[in-house]
Amino acid sequence: MKAVLCLFLVSVLCVFQAHGETPDVQIIGPEYPVLEGDDVTLECSSSSDSDMRHFAFQKYSKWMNRWFELDTVRYFRCWYYNLNVSREGGRLLMQLNDVSEWQKGPYRCVSSDDNFTDVVVSENFTFTVYYLRDIYLQRANSWSPSVADYLLVEEGSDVEIKCSASADQEPFYEWSKEFSDWSWEYDTLTLTNVDRSDAGMYTCTAYHSDMPSIVKKKTFQLRVVPKSSSISFAGLSLGDILLYFVAPTVSLLLLVITLIVFIIRHRRRQMKKPQISLIETEKRTPIYKGSSQSVCSTTSDTQPLVM
Repeated sequence: MKAVLCLFLVSVLCVFQAHGETPDVQIIGPEYPVLEGDDVTLECSSSSDSDMRHFAFQKYSKWMNRWFELDTVRYFRCWYYNLNVSREGGRLLMQLNDVSEWQKGPYRCVSSDDNFTDVVVSENFTFTVYYLRDIYLQRANSWSPSVADYLLVEEGSDVEIKCSASADQEPFYEWSKEFSDWSWEYDTLTLTNVDRSDAGMYTCTAYHSDMPSIVKKKTFQLRVVPKSSSISFAGLSLGDILLYFVAPTVSLLLLVITLIVFIIRHRRRQMKKPQISLIETEKRTPIYKGSSQSVCSTTSDTQPLVM
């Protein structure tokens, strides 16, 4: 029985050998965390091709919904300017410089050599790109939400500043105040009924969820001024009214005045140009060739003259 089973296995192997080989093709990539801006090297290897001349790298495009080949001289070089494919020493390598999140993959290695009956495709390879970008501060319930290096508020006001950062995963946020042990482990800083003691430097720190070494910070200075008896309307101070209503109105008025002055000057230039009187044009009667006066004729002359 064992002899029959061995004979069967040998026969199956011979059939596969007659119809072509099925090599072991794989992509070897980084096994460490990849940060945005790092350099990444991928290698395509095969158990049957020593120089890898019949293999190529491919990347899947979600936008085009298909796989396309990556090469040094063809296909989307404007998009993949930081990519280089090389074949040196029998190795097929792809170098990605200053990698971005959208270049994480998937990638695969493909061969369509005539030595194999079917197209040989490796398993897909995708690496994770960790990133945490700049922090943005925004003030809630304000006509001007962006927060600059300092923020002026009146005593008794409420302040609500939201801290946000772009990352591959939702980061952790923490607020702190300079020269103080106070901290707030939320993304939004909330201060109610502020007074002079609330003034100072506030810093929002964002920590990556899986990579604590990736940290971003943003600082602004809170300045508290005495509450003035200035005119306010609908919760807006006099400064807000000047900034959001008076300034645009004055700018529009200046634009209209400039346009009116331009039109008046243009009309004056038109009036100064010499004009031909209608009376003078009536005196210029058409005559025929060889005649000093106009004559009546039933036939038309194609070349009238004007005196």
